[in-house]
Amino acid sequence: MSTKKQLFEKVFEKAKRDCGSSSKNAISTYLNTIFIDDYNFSISTKTISRYYESLEKNEINEKNISIDTLNTLAHYIDYENFGDFNQKNQLKKSEEKEVNVEEIASIEPILDDNISEEESIINLSSKKSNFFEKIKLQKNKIIIGGGVTTALVAGNLFLNSINQNSSCMVWKENHYEEIECEETSLQMNAVPYNETVFQLKKITKSDTLNIENALDKVWYTKINGEVEFFTNYGLHPENGKTLKPVTKYILTKYVLKNEQ
Repeated sequence: MSTKKQLFEKVFEKAKRDCGSSSKNAISTYLNTIFIDDYNFSISTKTISRYYESLEKNEINEKNISIDTLNTLAHYIDYENFGDFNQKNQLKKSEEKEVNVEEIASIEPILDDNISEEESIINLSSKKSNFFEKIKLQKNKIIIGGGVTTALVAGNLFLNSINQNSSCMVWKENHYEEIECEETSLQMNAVPYNETVFQLKKITKSDTLNIENALDKVWYTKINGEVEFFTNYGLHPENGKTLKPVTKYILTKYVLKNEQ
């Protein structure tokens, strides 16, 4: 398998996990947004869709793709650039070949008395690794319009509509607070209480984040060029933007570089 094909496979697999959908259109739209917001690099949704189709048809190697695009794709899966991805994957292939040679050399031929040595067959079992873990992302969509907050039920998270006998919650700077629904006003943008959403908190001390404690544990979004970090997945409490899993690139660019 070519390195370029491996790159696209890994990119689309990660995008499936991050956006929570296996739809070509959803993945293409998600990657388009990520590349613009996080890497300041524009790849149109249509172009990404064509790459997806080419990969499915095993024609991706025939595509003439710019090095800037390949570098951005490599960034997305936490490599420095396409050269870094190529080098590390070639090294990985070389190591796998060495292991296979050693395994074969350590196995003595199994001979049958009824057939010649040349006709003997050695059966070697191959080991398969699971490169990707599927992450189920629950979607909570909150649409704010005309000063009225409307909660769209996703994954059965919001089971009760706002009424005088139910609990609600409102966002206060960096966390949610529970209140009685009868005490709310339209300006408060209150939503029905939900235990999972209630746990969401904004991380106010981003300088405490690092690769070890943030990857797969922290989510983020960008607002006017500034990155905000949160403790859980979901939507931004104030603007409704979908929070994205933090990446090594984002941590390096917005957090770790400030410590150097």
